[in-house]
Amino acid sequence: MHAGKKILVVEDDALIRDFICDLLLSSGFDVSCCPDGASAVSAAARRIFDIVITDYNMPGITGSEVAKCLRGHFPASIIIGVSSDDRKEDFLRAGADAFLQKPYGHADLIAIITREMTYSLLR
Repeated sequence: MHAGKKILVVEDDALIRDFICDLLLSSGFDVSCCPDGASAVSAAARRIFDIVITDYNMPGITGSEVAKCLRGHFPASIIIGVSSDDRKEDFLRAGADAFLQKPYGHADLIAIITREMTYSLLR
């Protein structure tokens, strides 16, 4: 189910970004990583992603703004918002499919991705 799925990870904290990207690569995903919202929007202009995982608090463009922009261009993509603050409503209003609150573990991230991929097949 994971093979070939393209994921965009948007996270300004390099340690967290590297952790998430390594985890997803080892799980069989095709992963691209961006350090901020502007670079994520630019990356999405060049490539369609099946899944976008975006942090909320980043310099410049917030994660909910990234979600809103990408939802407008890619209605079929799965968008997962992430934040240490409870930003679930912000993300959902912006068009995200799901929210994951930090801190979270490996299993939590993989479970939400798997759940959303399953839901997308049922739509």
